[in-house]
Amino acid sequence: SAASAAAAAALSAAANTSPLSGSTGAASPGPVQTLTVTGCNNPTVSNIISGTYSLGGNNHDRPVYKKDGAQGTVSVLIYFWDERDGPSFSGWWFGPKVGGDQVWAYNGDKSAQAPPSDNWQVPWDGPADPSLRLIPAMSMNAGAQRPSSLPPLQHSIHQQPMQSSLQQPMQQQLQRPPMMNPPPPLGSSSMQHIQQPLAATARFEEERRAAEERRRQEMLEKLRADNERQRLEAERKRAEEEERKKEEERVRKEADAKRRGEQQAALAVRKVIQRVRVATPETYDNLRAELEEAQSANLEALGSQAEKVSQEAEQTLQQAQRRIDEINQKREEEERRRVEDERRAKEDEEKVQRLLKEVTEEVQLAEGVVKEAQEAATALENDGGLEPEAMLKAADETGKVIEAAKAKLEKHIQTLDEKWNEMGSSESARKVRREMDELNGNMLSGRRTLERLSSTAASARHGASRKAVALRKQHARKEFFSKHDHDNDGKLSEEEVILFAKAEFDGFEMPADALANILRLLEPVTVEKFHAMHMKVGIAQSEAKARIRRAEETARQKRLDEERRVVQTILDEADASMRSAEDIIGRAEDLGRPLTQDDTKLSAEAITTAAKEGDSLAKQAQSELVVVQEKLKGAEEACTLSEDLRGFDRQDAPLLRERHDNVKARVDKVVSILRKSREKAVRKAYAEMDQKRLECATAIRTQLSSQGKSGEELFASIGDGAPLTTEMFAGFLKGLPNLDLHDGQAIKLVEHIAGEAGSISKEQFLELIRLYYKCVKATVLNEDITIKSKQVRRLDIGEVVEVFEGPTFEEAAGVKRIRCQAVQDEAMGWATIAGNQGTPFLEPGGNFCSVVKETLLTDGLSVTDSKTIRRLAKGEVIEVLEFQKKDASVDVKRIKGKAKLDGATGWVTVASNQGTIFIEPC
Repeated sequence: SAASAAAAAALSAAANTSPLSGSTGAASPGPVQTLTVTGCNNPTVSNIISGTYSLGGNNHDRPVYKKDGAQGTVSVLIYFWDERDGPSFSGWWFGPKVGGDQVWAYNGDKSAQAPPSDNWQVPWDGPADPSLRLIPAMSMNAGAQRPSSLPPLQHSIHQQPMQSSLQQPMQQQLQRPPMMNPPPPLGSSSMQHIQQPLAATARFEEERRAAEERRRQEMLEKLRADNERQRLEAERKRAEEEERKKEEERVRKEADAKRRGEQQAALAVRKVIQRVRVATPETYDNLRAELEEAQSANLEALGSQAEKVSQEAEQTLQQAQRRIDEINQKREEEERRRVEDERRAKEDEEKVQRLLKEVTEEVQLAEGVVKEAQEAATALENDGGLEPEAMLKAADETGKVIEAAKAKLEKHIQTLDEKWNEMGSSESARKVRREMDELNGNMLSGRRTLERLSSTAASARHGASRKAVALRKQHARKEFFSKHDHDNDGKLSEEEVILFAKAEFDGFEMPADALANILRLLEPVTVEKFHAMHMKVGIAQSEAKARIRRAEETARQKRLDEERRVVQTILDEADASMRSAEDIIGRAEDLGRPLTQDDTKLSAEAITTAAKEGDSLAKQAQSELVVVQEKLKGAEEACTLSEDLRGFDRQDAPLLRERHDNVKARVDKVVSILRKSREKAVRKAYAEMDQKRLECATAIRTQLSSQGKSGEELFASIGDGAPLTTEMFAGFLKGLPNLDLHDGQAIKLVEHIAGEAGSISKEQFLELIRLYYKCVKATVLNEDITIKSKQVRRLDIGEVVEVFEGPTFEEAAGVKRIRCQAVQDEAMGWATIAGNQGTPFLEPGGNFCSVVKETLLTDGLSVTDSKTIRRLAKGEVIEVLEFQKKDASVDVKRIKGKAKLDGATGWVTVASNQGTIFIEPC
């Protein structure tokens, strides 16, 4: 019939239609406007990419679709990328931005003009996921765009008038935005007028879908029949191929058997040939006879290979004879070379020693050059009070001295390289390589020192330049002020502020309230307040413009609100609860964010308080999520019960569910962060008390210096020599002028120091006031408190010193100094804590070590004779009580320390005699 023929033609057109392009065999109305992504076995990827997508532009001549969602959610795009970066990058992609490095799924169908509906790989380099589908939006307009996967169905003539009669009212209703012009309330005359064509259209759509389903079933049956015929033909061809291969295998096996016999005989002879090839002058004659016997014994079995093997044997005998002659000749040559090498070695030894002496002298000269440059740079550091121009001049002069020193040093380094090359690579040169490397290291160390000094001079010059620029800017600001100070009284009047706004802000008329506010805050407007006044006038202009924009936006929004007559109350309430949950969890995240930072400056008490507040917010957010779930369930039930509302919630409910899942995940993450934060607060509370303990020791040391007492004398003066009670020692601490303690902190600090004993003994008190500093910048030890006193020795970076007196202010230099002893070699002297410009040389600490590899804590210095107290885990912190001492029994260095975790005290090995490091300074 005509209807069957039309259906067949439509099915043929469907087979040639792109899944999502919307094109048919005739005209192409363009890509579909909306897609829906469903499925995906990967839950993480599914949560990101599932949803509704709208056409959002083009890329590489193909459409780009963007996922619909609220502002602030993850951006998801479907786009095409051509072969400009290679064939492997060409195809359709899911990603947060076009051409970005992050992608979630890939489809290699490069010929598709629109995103393919299936065969997507998730992840992008994984297997195809059959559950992931892309579905085009279904249009309700019979005359407009149809689902892109199906062609238009041709109806009989008597159906066309009804379709045409329904087309115009349906188009008029569907062309209106659903939220801008909703249908009139139920029961109104206009709604009844529209319901009749809607019902007719629904019946028409149902008939069309039934016809399309029949066409699909017919195509599937045809495909199954074609697949079965292809399978039978393939099985027949496989049977014929197997017979041919069996015949070829039989012929091959017969040839292989014959070939193996010849190969075995040839192998027997070639084994002897191989031995002849490596013959020595002592074994050559015997091996030659053995080869002739092997040839005779296997001559018949060799077959076709007899001639070839015979030639190999003859060639091998000739080569072996030549090699034997060469060996004898080489032995004589080697003896002559040995005598010559001994003579040359003696000459090389004498030359190397002479050159080594010359190189040593060159290094000494180079060190003198570096020392001169250091002295020049030291003079620059002491000129911190100069004016910018004078500092620039001093920095330039110092830079010239350093550059001259660099040139001299490079000549010395060049001379050293020439001497080293002259030594050559003889055995004598290799013996002094270590000495040469040390000398070369000294030269390179000098070069690095000069580079550092050059950088210091450049920094000083840069600082002086910046200071000069700042002075010029200040002068320019004053001139700008004078320009608007018409009466030259040093301040701007109200009239002058108004004139300034007009002149500098395009004729801006200052509102009276803004002007009054500026004058109230800044009057009198002097040159110091001129910049602030300038900013406030600019803000006033921005606020005036913003008020105009807000008024315009309010008027526009009011017109839109008047057109919105149908409000979905349940969904609005769910959205309000959802926003409340998002706001609450946002505040909880803001509270938790600083808690996760390793370098947070919050106290332990502040962390605990924030964690409690965050827990309360998380519970509030969870309650709001329960409300959202109930509201969504109520909306679904309402839409199910009412035929007119069915499907009305599909626009907002999926987004609300997605937001619900997103907030729930954020709540779970915040709860986890807060749990870790509480654990962190416990550790930080202990660290804060330990810091206060260090401040307490410093304050007591200051008290000792000011009173001229020893530790024993101060202890006796506090409690008459008896152990100090908590109240007694807390009262003493509160009286220290340099120790800042809050309410209750003194008692906590005393309890932290005393531990389980409840009181502080003399030994604990003396241990408390021991104070250590760590060298963070190279400095010197002097015999006296004055900086210009005789130098004991230099302190290198990383060295630790124990304080015996101070800190004491040295008035001549304007710095604080301490009398201390280096734990490395017990050198005693005075050292500067920080320069008069604030440059730190020493910082408190140095008596703490971190365990980098699990080791043992023992009760004695000797590893072999002591008992194990417990194991120290990686990451534990040890307070050093006695610095490194050598255990001669196993040749290792050990320290005595106290574990900060539980207070366990004992000896720990620094590093094994094999070089394995167990602890290092922290």
